[in-house]
Amino acid sequence: MKTVFLGTLTLLLLLASCGGRKHDADYYMAMVDSIRKAEQVKDIQQKAGIYNDPVEAWFDTLQLRTLPIQSAGTNLALLGEFKTVPMNVNEYFGYNPSAKLKAIALPSAYRRQVILLAEMVDSITPRMQLYVMDKKHMPIDQLCIYEQANERFDGDYGKTFMEYFITTKYEITLMLYFQSHNRERKPELLNSRRFLINKDGMFEETVIELE
Repeated sequence: MKTVFLGTLTLLLLLASCGGRKHDADYYMAMVDSIRKAEQVKDIQQKAGIYNDPVEAWFDTLQLRTLPIQSAGTNLALLGEFKTVPMNVNEYFGYNPSAKLKAIALPSAYRRQVILLAEMVDSITPRMQLYVMDKKHMPIDQLCIYEQANERFDGDYGKTFMEYFITTKYEITLMLYFQSHNRERKPELLNSRRFLINKDGMFEETVIELE
């Protein structure tokens, strides 16, 4: 906010020194003072929970889930209190209004909002994604961290599923498993990948160091 204000002040002072129809310095300083007051009012309203934008208000109601986080499978209640996404907010995540979405907030990364979104594939099975959002709540990047799918693997059939672990430094480890239809066989790890959130708000894959 300070950066925007200083930029506005500089622009107005430049206009005051330009040719053409001129105004005195008091005129421009009055405009700057008006802008400053408007920003202060907006900040006070947000702290008091008063919003002109219903979408902004909804994002502010999300429960904050602290890190670290370990995979909870399909049991979202183990992660926290997910809030149903209103139909008019679905588009902010790239979904149509009929999609059944739930969300919870995570700590910010490089001053960018991070949201854990659950798309309910059916009544109990979520597909979960991490979103990094800009100041207008539009996605900068997204990463799928949990889903299930029916698969055939190595002459067998069953399903694949993901597990995840997110550290306090946003080191995101994803593990893909195959579970045979024969439940006596243990899940088989197919691959592991690790991601970080970089300064641009993008998910960046990194090497997993072997211990």
